[in-house]
Amino acid sequence: MSFFNRIKAFIKQESEEQIAGYSVSELKAIFTASSIIMNRRLPEYPKAVSLEGLGIPAFYVSFLIDTKDTSVFLALATSNFTYKSEKIFNELPAKQYVNDEKNEQLVFFLSTREFNSTTVRMVTNSIDFLSVISHEKFPTPPPWTVFDGYNPSWWGGDMQGAQGYYNDNYFLPFFTQLSDTEKQEYYARFEATDEWIKSLTLTYDNE
Repeated sequence: MSFFNRIKAFIKQESEEQIAGYSVSELKAIFTASSIIMNRRLPEYPKAVSLEGLGIPAFYVSFLIDTKDTSVFLALATSNFTYKSEKIFNELPAKQYVNDEKNEQLVFFLSTREFNSTTVRMVTNSIDFLSVISHEKFPTPPPWTVFDGYNPSWWGGDMQGAQGYYNDNYFLPFFTQLSDTEKQEYYARFEATDEWIKSLTLTYDNE
């Protein structure tokens, strides 16, 4: 199953309850028919999935960031939108922002409960903001951070459970779009050991 199909399946499952902390009916009220999405090419990363099949003229995006980068994400949101409201979902705030001038909306939900990182789940009709996020190049926290103490020789292959979900939905689509120079910078930032560098090279060189 491709990454895109995995995300679509995840959306289908999550749509039965909440998407980024909001119900489908709430999102339909936020993203109205007048919220025009321009026919423009979407950034390659992070992957954005159209919610038009649910009657929501917007895109869903989910990605992991280093918790230290949370303030940067919030600064980008506040510089492109104006805060409007928030609600509590799973004891955490789900926020709504608007840009009335462009008729654009953003809702997002941040959680620090998974993968020793911050999970960003957001819905927006702003391709400009998706481009801003892509340009920022938030690094997905690496396996040795997400799974503290995990043996690098075990990484790769047909992984299941939490490792498989993290790899398929977050790490693989991020890591495989990096250039060689960007990978070296990534290894340096997260202090990768030689064992992890070797493991990732063997796992993703042919992706």
